[in-house]
Amino acid sequence: MKNFSYDHFFLEKIIKSFSLVEKKKICVAVSGGLDSMVLLNLLLLVPNLTLGVAHCNFTLRDKESNEDENFVKNFCVKKHILCHVKRFNTFDFSKRNKFSIQMAARKLRYDWFEDLLEKHSYDHMALGHHLNDSVETFFINIMRGTGLKGLLGIPIENRKFIRPLSSFTKEEILHYAKMKKVNWRLDHSNQEKKYLRNKIRLITSTFSDSFYKGFKKSIKYLHQENLVIESEVTKINKEITMEKKENPFFWKIECKKIKELQPLSFYLFKLFFPYGFSNIEDLKNLLYAQSGKQLFSKKYRIIKNRNHWILVKNQNSSKEIYMISNLKDHKKTYLPIHLKFFLNPKKKNNNRSILHRFR
Repeated sequence: MKNFSYDHFFLEKIIKSFSLVEKKKICVAVSGGLDSMVLLNLLLLVPNLTLGVAHCNFTLRDKESNEDENFVKNFCVKKHILCHVKRFNTFDFSKRNKFSIQMAARKLRYDWFEDLLEKHSYDHMALGHHLNDSVETFFINIMRGTGLKGLLGIPIENRKFIRPLSSFTKEEILHYAKMKKVNWRLDHSNQEKKYLRNKIRLITSTFSDSFYKGFKKSIKYLHQENLVIESEVTKINKEITMEKKENPFFWKIECKKIKELQPLSFYLFKLFFPYGFSNIEDLKNLLYAQSGKQLFSKKYRIIKNRNHWILVKNQNSSKEIYMISNLKDHKKTYLPIHLKFFLNPKKKNNNRSILHRFR
């Protein structure tokens, strides 16, 4: 295959999929590995693009991490590309927040990417995920237990994050790199079998081209089916809603209509998992609980109030400290402190009575 035709093979799909014919400002996430270096080299061939590069140094591989950073910076200097570099103390962050190393790195990476998008007004952040990555994610999600959404692999586009190599296999990317003499760095941690993704990768690396062609078709059909399901869930959301407002968030839901949904477990998951409620049995029990019963997630709570639910955000507890230094006649203060409240109608502030507090 000629060099020109192979450029065309990649660029035609990339430009068409992401409307890159327009003038756009794109930041490319570049680790220095094969996938991100091929992506960067391809995007350099697209006219009218303003490119920047974002490199994360997670300081997990000592000398190798610094060599990766220098490799990316030197490439950007040669190509006159703005290069953003961020060093993270990933191990400490992981320990403090009780994350796995991989989850900590992901959190640090995407938080920084969001910051770059906003500060430098990039239209997109381009990531180097390819078709093999989607296959690996598919099997990882199956092993962990997942719904339809978890079978869709890695999304091609998610808000400002785009994945131009999503429809290409690792073999195609490697072939391009060899033909075009693209230099890249090898991450030896990808060979370590302690990570689940690496174990899956060893298995999927034996799959044939026909498997990946079939997988692409299956993912396309799953996306279409998921759209139908999401449309139905949106419709059900409106039917069960008695009242809903955003600021402050308040959602009043009719319990009777929830009980009529079938299959109930499916709808409870689709409706309330976005708010952090993943225990379906707890949600079912709340439908028949006494008034006043509450169910909490990390950020929200559902209150059973007679024949309906009220879903609101959790209140932040106050940690303010008040010093009382002018006790009359140095009288003793007994614990617990007793407070009395009353409204003084004589004192007004913006047409509202002031609440006074006394011991």
